[in-house]
Amino acid sequence: MAIATIRRLAADILHVGENKIRISPDSLKEAEGALTRVDVKGLIDKGIITKLKPQGRASTRKKERRSVGKRRGIMMEPKDAWMMKVRAQRRLLRTLTADGALKKGTKRSVYGKVKSGIFRNKRAMLIYLKDNGLVAKDYEPAKAAFVKKAGKPGTPPKAKPAAVKPPEQKAPVHREAQPSAVNKKGESR
Repeated sequence: MAIATIRRLAADILHVGENKIRISPDSLKEAEGALTRVDVKGLIDKGIITKLKPQGRASTRKKERRSVGKRRGIMMEPKDAWMMKVRAQRRLLRTLTADGALKKGTKRSVYGKVKSGIFRNKRAMLIYLKDNGLVAKDYEPAKAAFVKKAGKPGTPPKAKPAAVKPPEQKAPVHREAQPSAVNKKGESR
């Protein structure tokens, strides 16, 4: 069988590409003698045909490529950055409807725009709402709307643990001062 065919069968058996298959040059004649797929499996078991180790980028390179922005700042997955941005915008949207600055009928359309990622940040969203007359031009949300809350929404703040008093220590008692142990018959031990 031709070496190209053996290489193709071995690649299929080992689940790698044909370029990742290495046939030992010392046993080339033995490899050419293989006639079936079972023979190729036997050559793999003997170690005549091996697969090369995968080559790849260093893990730091992969992280740099996936990060948001360039090389400075916090390394963050794109999905995590998107989730933080959208959650902040939805929080602002809730405060706008709670304050009565935004009508409930328009909230749905703005919510869809937030979901599709139209707004870069909360400030851009507020500018859009003011420009389109959905919110009053002089409206500024309360400062609390821009401050990140400590816990999940709807959870009460954690109470501080009560101060625990250290246990009182008893003074050491000497053996001589202790009463002697007496068994049931009244004999001392």
